[in-house]
Amino acid sequence: MKNMYQDVLIGIFLLALFGNITIFISSMKISSEIHTFEQKTFTLKQENIQLEKEMADSESFVHTKEYKDKWGFHSATKPIYVGELQYALNKK
Repeated sequence: MKNMYQDVLIGIFLLALFGNITIFISSMKISSEIHTFEQKTFTLKQENIQLEKEMADSESFVHTKEYKDKWGFHSATKPIYVGELQYALNKK
């Protein structure tokens, strides 16, 4: 009777040992995949930051001066004030 309990306990121990080894190996594989995804995420984050900088740079007022000179806008337009009723009354 003791021999049977001892054999069952050894079987349970070996089964638990095999299960732990299997779980450890699968967790190592998953860990390497997570590391790969983190590297890809970091690379995408850096590219996103670079694209955001380029987009902000293209929309900034720094480039408006270049465009103004390039397209020949040198004088400002004269503003139309509400006090000049000739436009509202259509008088010339």
